[in-house]
Amino acid sequence: MKKFIKIGKEQVEVSEELYKEYYKMDRRRRYLEQDVKVGGIDIDPETGRPIYIPSKEDSIERLMENGATFQDKQSVEDIVCDKAILLILQEALKELDSKEQELIQDIYYKNKTTREIAKEENVSQPAIVKRHKKVINKIKKYFS
Repeated sequence: MKKFIKIGKEQVEVSEELYKEYYKMDRRRRYLEQDVKVGGIDIDPETGRPIYIPSKEDSIERLMENGATFQDKQSVEDIVCDKAILLILQEALKELDSKEQELIQDIYYKNKTTREIAKEENVSQPAIVKRHKKVINKIKKYFS
């Protein structure tokens, strides 16, 4: 199959390799001209002075110049692994019944002790500990 690229008003026949590279280059040009979110300037209504509104895709150098700090030395791989683990955990929590979800909420989000939960539910503390272990083992199955 013949490949053509438009140069001016003419269609020029080119090789497959040149055709692919041309369109990669053309897509990159369109990305830089149209797709990259660029900063803008707005006028402060009170002072009448221009205000620079940075783009969402700001450079690390500019952010650091403006006082942003990046102290976390966590690697990209660690961040991706953490996010993957969090997604698995969220899916596991969805599979729990309401009583199990409530127990996890009480212990891990509301920082209640097993003793407090037992008192609220009018059951023994060992019963709550046993339920907690059962729920944790259920969640662990999602990670193996």
